[in-house]
Amino acid sequence: MRLTHHKGVRLWPVVGALIALSLAIWIVTLPKGLLIAGLLLGLAWIWFFRFVWEWRRDRRLLAESVVQLKDTVDRWASGDLWARVYLDQEDPLDSLAHGMNRVAEVLMERTRDLEQDKQQLEAILTSMANGIIILNPGLTVTLINQAAKEMFRIPDSDVVGRHLLEVIRDVRIDDAVHEVTRSHGTRTVNWSPPDNENLMIEVTVAPLAHQMGGLGVVMVCRDVSAQRQVDRMRQDFVANVSHELQTPLTIIRGFTETLMDDIDSESRERFIRLIHDEANRMSRLVDDLLTLSRMDHHTLPVAVTGVDIPILVESIFAKLGPRAREGQLSLVNQLPTPMPLVAGDADLLAEVFLNLVQNAIQYTPAGGQVTISGHAHVSHQMVAVWVEDTGIGIPAQDLPRIFERFYRVDKARSRASGGTGLGLAIVKHIIELHHGRIEVKSTVGQGTRFTLWLPEFQTGQEKGS
Repeated sequence: MRLTHHKGVRLWPVVGALIALSLAIWIVTLPKGLLIAGLLLGLAWIWFFRFVWEWRRDRRLLAESVVQLKDTVDRWASGDLWARVYLDQEDPLDSLAHGMNRVAEVLMERTRDLEQDKQQLEAILTSMANGIIILNPGLTVTLINQAAKEMFRIPDSDVVGRHLLEVIRDVRIDDAVHEVTRSHGTRTVNWSPPDNENLMIEVTVAPLAHQMGGLGVVMVCRDVSAQRQVDRMRQDFVANVSHELQTPLTIIRGFTETLMDDIDSESRERFIRLIHDEANRMSRLVDDLLTLSRMDHHTLPVAVTGVDIPILVESIFAKLGPRAREGQLSLVNQLPTPMPLVAGDADLLAEVFLNLVQNAIQYTPAGGQVTISGHAHVSHQMVAVWVEDTGIGIPAQDLPRIFERFYRVDKARSRASGGTGLGLAIVKHIIELHHGRIEVKSTVGQGTRFTLWLPEFQTGQEKGS
């Protein structure tokens, strides 16, 4: 934006006019000086009118400069910091224009820094897994990130400026916020939605000094559902291990105390046999626990070779055939031959199929059938194997938990068969060690189907770990 150049008001026309007027008065007294005096008087008027014209022009140009400067300031106030003022060095407002231009440059630099800080803060808040909510002293929302909206199921509509109770309708959180603003301490509250008690949000409320005075609040929200589930599983695990060990130990202690008495040889032999069975059950439990521990710590050796699944299944059927015939069940191997080799540890995979077939036999009534079939998925280089039975099935509410340690659908039948409750947990760990996956589908009264996905063996893949 450029202004018309103008010079300051000059006094020399006034001085010249006064001098010319004085000369004219003096010359008039001389002989024949009237003409010269008239000329000097006219020159004085010309100088005077020039002075008046320049003075009015300078006033007009100064007013225009002030208006232009005001317009520039207004543009800055509206956010246009690119506006500048350029004046001649002789202009009396030139130094003011230069100062204003420097202020604009500083403001632009500060604005860029603030915008970068804002973008960085937004990026950090958006990428955070924890929810962040900031309230001003009036307990209205001034900032909330996407994680907090998802945790509290807040719609994507703008909630900034709304009161906390309008956004999160929970009296406990509101009470914690008020207590923090009064005591300046920190409070932690656990929140769960009414329709999902498995979801647990830990809300930590802390005071936050506000720039305009007063005390606001910052709320840090963390999803602790997984941690809560792990704690529950750990507690269940300790309780289950204690129970599983306590039962055989109680039996063994009772029988050994009985053996100390004078009893007949037949009862002695029966008690010794029961003690032996319970000791074997404890041994199986400890072995399974050690196996799971080695898997958890990645210390279980895995020797990867090419495993022929049809041959492995035939050996499992041969081992469990007598038990199946005793339960009046038929074992059917429908695996195609030839079938691609599977990359895995033959002993560990044998334990997988042994557990699955034993479970199928255990939970299938007389006259039922246990079938193993499969196929190769060429495009994904994976081999799928199904272990399917026509047994009693698994209720839908139990399906998500069947791979948990010590979880039993039918506790009485499982314990009666000598099971430890760790079989399916071991199966899942072994499949994951082989970089595969296991799926289960079941219908109560119709049967259960376990699907194993295992990687196909590639030449040169043999290794021990």
